[in-house]
Amino acid sequence: MRRLLPIAIFALAACSQPSAEQESADDFADRIGQQGGAAQGQLDPSQPDPNAPNVAQAAPPANVDLTTLQQLGDVGGVNLGPREGGCTLMVGEQEMLIAVGMKEPSLPGKAVVRVGDTLVMADSGPGGLAAIKAGTTFSGEGFKVQVSPAAGQAQSRPAKVSVTDASGKSQSYSGNWICA
Repeated sequence: MRRLLPIAIFALAACSQPSAEQESADDFADRIGQQGGAAQGQLDPSQPDPNAPNVAQAAPPANVDLTTLQQLGDVGGVNLGPREGGCTLMVGEQEMLIAVGMKEPSLPGKAVVRVGDTLVMADSGPGGLAAIKAGTTFSGEGFKVQVSPAAGQAQSRPAKVSVTDASGKSQSYSGNWICA
C-alpha cells in the first residue's frame, strides 16, 4: 500500500496540470475534418434563414394574389391560441389551411394560410370548434376564406374552399376537411 501512495499522488498531480493552450472551436472543427470558420457559418442572404421562427403575420405581403393559397409548410412558430381542436384543409397531399376553435366558444376562431410565401392569420366569428367543423368564413386583411365541407360528422369530409380578395376576385379549392 505504501508503494501505491506515491504513484497515486503523481497521477493525481499530472491530471490536475492545466493544459498549455485551449483548442479553439475552429481548430477542433479542422482537426475532426469539418470546415470551420466564417465561410461555413455565414448564411446565403438570398435564402431564408433556416433557424428563423416561422410565424404568421396579421397582414399579407403587398402586391400578391391573395386568392392563390400555397402549401403551409412549417407552422411550428404560429400561435393559434388556447384551442379546443381544429381542422385542416388537405388538397391532395398538401396542407393548405389550418383552422382552430377556441376553448371559449364566444371567441373568434383562427386560421392560417400561406399567400405570397408568407403565413397569414384570419379570424372567423364565434362558435367554437363546432362552427369550424361545420364550415365557416375566415376574414383576413384583404381576403375571405369560405370553407364548405360536405354534410355529416365524419372526421374527414370532402370540402370546397373559396378564397375571395377585396376586389372580388375568387379562386376555389377542393380537398378534404379533416377535423380533430
